[in-house]
Amino acid sequence: MLSAPVIAGAISFVVLIFVFALLRIKQGQTRSSEQQRQKTRYLEKELQKANKQLLEVRSVVVGLGQKVSEQQDVIKHLNERITELEQVDSDGRLYSRASKMVQLGADINELIEECELPKAEAELMMSLQKKIAGQEKVPPLESSPDRQKAAARKRTMRR
Repeated sequence: MLSAPVIAGAISFVVLIFVFALLRIKQGQTRSSEQQRQKTRYLEKELQKANKQLLEVRSVVVGLGQKVSEQQDVIKHLNERITELEQVDSDGRLYSRASKMVQLGADINELIEECELPKAEAELMMSLQKKIAGQEKVPPLESSPDRQKAAARKRTMRR
């Protein structure tokens, strides 16, 4: 059959092939391990970049949230102001209507009922419209203090 040297050579050859195969597997694992480390480092860097971007986005969102809040406050204030102005305007329309009614000959009771004016305001409105129409005299304005003193003296002398 086969001699001992041939068997020993065959066994040596098989062991040599086995060792060579193990070395190739070890090299493949080493290369694979190095590639995995490189991928891990790359992914860690990308993760750090993503975290930085996330922090930047968060700070921008916080800033925008503050601006939105400020704008909501401004809008709220403007809505309140519009409401005030509408109220003032409706009062103006009320007095315009009362003035028109007086011009058309309404009496004081009609002003009180139709325009919901207090009696004193209705009387004032009637008086102002009569003065504007020239039906009542408008007293002269005395602006200088000397004239005011003289007028006061005349009034006291008449009494």
